[in-house]
Amino acid sequence: MDLTPLAHALEQHRTVQVVGNSGAGLTTLATQAHREWPGAAVVQQDATAHVSYLRDTVIEEVALGLEQRGTPIPEMRRRCERVLSAAGLTDLAERHPAHLSGGQTRRLAIATVAVLEPDILLLDDPFAGLDPTSARSIIRLLEALPSRIVVLNNRPRFDSEVLWLIDGILSPTPPVKHARSLPARLEPTGDPIDLGQISATRGGEPRKWWQFRANEQPAFAAGPIHLTVRPGGAVWLRGDNGAGKTTLLRAMAGLDGNPGLEQTHGLGVSLALQRAADQLAESTVEEFVGDFDAVVALGLDPDTHPLDLPAAHLRLAQLAQVFAQNRPLVLLDEPDVGLDAPSRDRAHALIADGLRRGQAVIFTCHDTSFATEVGEYAHTIGRVARNHTPGTKSSN
Repeated sequence: MDLTPLAHALEQHRTVQVVGNSGAGLTTLATQAHREWPGAAVVQQDATAHVSYLRDTVIEEVALGLEQRGTPIPEMRRRCERVLSAAGLTDLAERHPAHLSGGQTRRLAIATVAVLEPDILLLDDPFAGLDPTSARSIIRLLEALPSRIVVLNNRPRFDSEVLWLIDGILSPTPPVKHARSLPARLEPTGDPIDLGQISATRGGEPRKWWQFRANEQPAFAAGPIHLTVRPGGAVWLRGDNGAGKTTLLRAMAGLDGNPGLEQTHGLGVSLALQRAADQLAESTVEEFVGDFDAVVALGLDPDTHPLDLPAAHLRLAQLAQVFAQNRPLVLLDEPDVGLDAPSRDRAHALIADGLRRGQAVIFTCHDTSFATEVGEYAHTIGRVARNHTPGTKSSN
């Protein structure tokens, strides 16, 4: 790939956004720039790749790279505290990294690389899964860094110079705008199902023998929240990063030691995890989805390994998988993350097909436009998730 247009743009602008659809080569661009440009660093699309989980606190994770470089302690402390503040992580500095939400983990991943102050910092889809407040924190962090910044995304996110990546070629000219296509309006197909008050707890479990220190981290609790679903209808579970949305979905699916709705209500549940790769146990797309016709309809190669798919296509395969299980309730944890405009239309089609078959859907997302689009074709109600530590009161 010819990176010359990007190099020229960085000579004139401190921040450049590179925008392209899934499969256009954004991740390839980041890898090539990291290899060819001295002083370049990359924050990968997978935030967990930047967190070692060997340290007991968030601030220790941020300091890890500086420690390896032999940075003096006073400077290390100053840089860590500054980055944590800019990323909106100061209040979480003493929390164990394993107890962060997906959005908080993404902010931590960015902080662990940003604190090194590379000459050029490339970020692959850095706003995925972030609520608006967290996204603004990341923008402020990037503005405060001495580094030149390249943000790779599927659409422009803020005011800056923009280059468009089309079929592996960088251009200042945007492509023809995608014409949005949403499913026809659907109505619920069954009576409401009262799930009652949903509560969930994660964390607080004893640490493993090899982790040495006792775990003094309090358990994270979400809810209680009263939920009602309808076959053929959707519920948008809203809340900021760390509000407990993922914890509640996992609890309803019977994970993390929670009984689950199948045990408490006799209601079969499928869950699409926030990180699609965490759902993989198969070596081909056809085996992963479990429905050959659905794979063909998505235009995917059934013999490809799922991890070889672009992020948007892996997300679509994951959505096809959970709906193909034909369980009454489908839980979608941020199904919009990683989707470009064409894939977004396909995701809506998959959701609509499930609703049309009488499945109920509970989904989380921070992109209000995605939730609004769901509301255009599906009967959708919104509920707000909140968290609390045990011993404190919470209400909805």
